[in-house]
Amino acid sequence: MTGYWHFPALAAVISMFSIWISPLIIGVFLIWLSYLFLKRRIALLPSVLSLLSLLFFFTYLEPLAIKEQTLHLKQSAELSGKIISLVKQTNTHFSFTLQNDQTSTNIQVIHFYKKPPKSLEKNIQYGSTCKLNAEIKLPETKSNPGQFDYRSYLQTKGISYQAVLADMTQLQCKAGRGILPIIYQFRDTFFIYIGQTLSDEAAAWVKALVFGDDSYLDEDTIEMFQRWGMSHLLAISGLHVGIVIALLYMLLVKLNLMTKENAQWVIFCILPLYAVIAGGEPSVWRASLMTCLFILLYKTGIKWSVTDVLSIVFILLVTLDKLIIYHVGFQLSFAVTFALLISKQLIINTTSRIEQIIYISFIAQIAILPIQIYYFSLFQPLSILVNMVMVPYYSFFVIPMMFGLLIFSPLAIVSFLDGIFLTIHEQAMNIVKFIDNYVNYPWIMGPLPWIVVLGFYMLFILFMQFWENNKLYKAFFCACLMTIVIIGNTLRPYLSPWGLVTMLDIGQGDAFIIELPYRKGVILIDAGATFSFQEKQPSRRIYEQILKPYLFSRGIVKIDAVFITHEDLDHNGSIPFLFDDFTVDSIIVSNYYDTKQKSIVPSPEETEQIFVEAASTINLHGQLFHVLGPMRDKRAANENSLVLYTKFGEAHWLFTGDITKDEEREIAKAYPNLQVDVLKIAHHGSNTSTDENVVQQLHPQVALLSVGRENRYGHPASEVIKTLDSILLLRTDEDGAIQYRFNQQTGTFKTFWP
Repeated sequence: MTGYWHFPALAAVISMFSIWISPLIIGVFLIWLSYLFLKRRIALLPSVLSLLSLLFFFTYLEPLAIKEQTLHLKQSAELSGKIISLVKQTNTHFSFTLQNDQTSTNIQVIHFYKKPPKSLEKNIQYGSTCKLNAEIKLPETKSNPGQFDYRSYLQTKGISYQAVLADMTQLQCKAGRGILPIIYQFRDTFFIYIGQTLSDEAAAWVKALVFGDDSYLDEDTIEMFQRWGMSHLLAISGLHVGIVIALLYMLLVKLNLMTKENAQWVIFCILPLYAVIAGGEPSVWRASLMTCLFILLYKTGIKWSVTDVLSIVFILLVTLDKLIIYHVGFQLSFAVTFALLISKQLIINTTSRIEQIIYISFIAQIAILPIQIYYFSLFQPLSILVNMVMVPYYSFFVIPMMFGLLIFSPLAIVSFLDGIFLTIHEQAMNIVKFIDNYVNYPWIMGPLPWIVVLGFYMLFILFMQFWENNKLYKAFFCACLMTIVIIGNTLRPYLSPWGLVTMLDIGQGDAFIIELPYRKGVILIDAGATFSFQEKQPSRRIYEQILKPYLFSRGIVKIDAVFITHEDLDHNGSIPFLFDDFTVDSIIVSNYYDTKQKSIVPSPEETEQIFVEAASTINLHGQLFHVLGPMRDKRAANENSLVLYTKFGEAHWLFTGDITKDEEREIAKAYPNLQVDVLKIAHHGSNTSTDENVVQQLHPQVALLSVGRENRYGHPASEVIKTLDSILLLRTDEDGAIQYRFNQQTGTFKTFWP
């Protein structure tokens, strides 16, 4: 099997793709494997093992899905079980995973506190047995395209439920026994020691880069690293494992404490221990297991290639944890390692160490590009250059300095080293922040179709082969094709005759996003936000978790116009945040929009502010919006809502803001022949709106209702539901986001939740 272990590993990968994409891909693999066997390019044993691997993983792996409910969801329930995860503590809450004694179900226990405690009770740790009284619920799931799905995220960790702990007195834990609780207790103790010995900033970086816990880093820093494709620098990887090996080798061999042979056994024993202490991330397990396997092979005299070792470790990790295939770190780690393997000769032949680092950075960035686009919907073209600088900086300075601070922490010199690190690192981070502020021009695009991803990686492999064989013209041609594949995907909306109207589920508020055919324009009608009733200040939550991810997932970077129906925060609260990430050409409001809020545009030179009145028409790239109201100043925000009438394909739409029955009657009287196919229900279904006679006159076929689940206002009112009884009613609290896909002749509705 020497030299052929990548075939069973590839069979495992094919099984994964058959789950994510289509089982038909298995047929393609079997035809290819049969062809290789018949041509005698692969022997019988690796062929059989590949088939067994395919069969095993096809039946073993499973898609993420809500499993049959084993616990009753209730306001308060008594639970008992064992903590099977590290206890994560932030400034707002702490959480851990509890394995229920009765059902063996994994439950995320979470407690939000008003003031973070200095430290948790010592008994709240890995391996402890606990009893608690808490509210059991299903984790939140996404209700909009592009939104992060927290329920699926927890399912990738084997967690099915959440238990929200209201009071710490409802939790009693007893410390467990065993080697893992001791290891994790040592980790927690070391965290406290680091916090007392080093500066807060240096301690945060040590915890992130040595122990794999980035929760102590500033959130803005983590987001900036994500934007620039540098998240891998914050994750413990093969580089960290290499430094651990180098330090151990230097201490044990160079100081004549052990022979090389005994030092190898020490490294063999310590690396798995470090993987556990470092949080058990897939990347560190991959590097540690590969090193341990190489040591065993060396001791036994067996010669296997790096590809064989990587393949065996891959199969082992997936076998031990079937959910690991959904882990981003696992996907990135193996994608980068595979890319470096197929280009190893090119890297080896490079004599300059700096040039090697540049090559490695470039190859790694290209290898993870489709994965990065899938999870973040963007790619920074300049990230390759930024990584070429930052990877060597972290490799030769930051990460070694982190281990150096640990080694010298008992000595007085640590304060001097701490100061040097902070001085240099502050300047390095300022450079990245400068680039982020002034040279931030990302490519925003939606997730790549699987056929595009497959084509990209096939071209990438050819590109590396041509480059390695010094066939630079062919390599350049492949690079051009790879670029065309990515750019071509971003151009799809501009070539499509289909438009899209999306009513996002933002809870108790309105947000419509209109994408015209051939991407002639992107138009928003309202962009609400949650807010504090005491301070009346909008929160960024709706924008960051729903609006921005959706726009990014659609490849939208420019907004042609935003209609704000009126000045309530559940309709305009997210507008100020749009200017942080998007170009907005114009803001359109009523003449009666509150004069105190007329300056809603941060830069009048970049964004035009337009005031409209009843009976006027706005032409946005051929899409006509007729303003039907307000007809006069009612001196109230809801009553002064913009009422817009337009046509998408063959369907006539009426957007009503938060108008009341009086305004509805006025419009029906002024436009007695008004044809409405789709009616946006006013004021989230309040009983102050949706006049029965007006609805009968307009006679819409579809009614759209944006309303929050279990909202405090009791919306929608029962009388409104009765009025709409004979109409197809689509509502965000029950259906999630609602989309209307249309062209010139036809259009169809689709709900996010079936």
